[in-house]
Amino acid sequence: MNDDVPGRYDGRPFLKIVDSYIMWIIGALDADAEGVLERLAPKLGSVYGTDGSWQEIVATQLELPENFSEVVRSRWKLDRLTNPDPVSWSHQVADKLIS
Repeated sequence: MNDDVPGRYDGRPFLKIVDSYIMWIIGALDADAEGVLERLAPKLGSVYGTDGSWQEIVATQLELPENFSEVVRSRWKLDRLTNPDPVSWSHQVADKLIS
C-alpha cells in the first residue's frame, strides 16, 4: 500500500489509508492492497465508530462531498499529462486532504 516514501507514514497511519483511497479512485490501487483494506474495514469501523466499506469510512472521516471521486478522476485525467506517476500524484492529493 504505497510504502515507497521512507517515513511518510510515521505517526500517521490514516495517511496510508488516504493515499490508498486516492489510488483506488483513479484505478491505480493493486488488488492485494485493496484486499488488505477490505479485511481491515471492520477494525477501521470500530476505531472510527462507524460501519461501511473502507472507502466509506475514509470519505466519512474526511467529510468528503458526494462528488469527490468524480472530481478526483477528472483532475487525474488532466494532471497525468504532466505528472504521470499515480503514486506521487495520490500523495499530493492526500497531503492536501490531511493538512
